[in-house]
Amino acid sequence: MTFVQALRTCLRKFFRFGGRASRAEYWFFVLAFVVANWVAGTLDYMFFDGRHPFGVFVACIVFLPITSAGWRRLHDINRRGWWLLLPGMASLIFLVGAFVIRGLTAQPMAEIPSVSNSMGWLYTLMLGFPLVSFVSTIWLIIQLARRGDPHENRFGPVPQSSEGDSE
Repeated sequence: MTFVQALRTCLRKFFRFGGRASRAEYWFFVLAFVVANWVAGTLDYMFFDGRHPFGVFVACIVFLPITSAGWRRLHDINRRGWWLLLPGMASLIFLVGAFVIRGLTAQPMAEIPSVSNSMGWLYTLMLGFPLVSFVSTIWLIIQLARRGDPHENRFGPVPQSSEGDSE
C-alpha cells in the first residue's frame, strides 16, 4: 500500500471501526498526521503568538479517522479496539487513585496541607503519572507495530494491498 492509498483508505473509512487495517495503512496515516501537525505548528508559531488555531483545526479534523484506523489496526492483530484507550484510561485511573489515597490519608481540617507536609504525595503524583502514561503508551505502540494475523480472524479477512497480496 502506498502513502496516497493509505490516506485515501483511512479518509474513506472515516467512521468505520469494524474490519482490519494493515500496518502500512495505519502508519502511513500516522505519518501524514505528524507532518500535518508539524506544518500546523509551524504556521501557528509564525502567525499566532501563543495560540494554536491551525493545530486545533488539524487535531479536530484528524481525530476520528486516526482513532478508527488505530481501532482497525488493533483488530488486525486480533485485539479489541478498546485497547486504544489504554494510555488515557491508565493515566486517569492513576490520577483518581492518587487523589483517593490522598483524601484517605489527609491531615485533619485544621492542618492545611502544604508542600512541606505533602512531599511524598507530590513526588508520587509527579513521577507515577508520567510513568504510567509512558509505559502504557509504549505497550500500545508495540501492539500497533506488530505484524497482523496472516489468516482471517474474528474481526474479518486479511486486509489486502493494491496488488492483492496481504500485508
